[in-house]
Amino acid sequence: MNLTERERTILQLSRQGLSDYRIARKINTDPPSVTRSRKNADKKLVEARTDLEWAARIGVSISEFTSKMVNGSQYSFFL
Repeated sequence: MNLTERERTILQLSRQGLSDYRIARKINTDPPSVTRSRKNADKKLVEARTDLEWAARIGVSISEFTSKMVNGSQYSFFL
């Protein structure tokens, strides 16, 4: 799972409390594009969390799971 640079930027700005409209103005795009990118990023993060929770349930340590899965930067945002 890789977040795009735009998704990362939008999540960072969203965490600062900016609305989709203000984020759109800041990065020179339209609000529906910001909303779509934020939703895509949220979905990716939920999927990654689900994968990590699954690994923990079956007894794989998170460090073991990430070291095997991160090679290739699949979960690089966790590191």
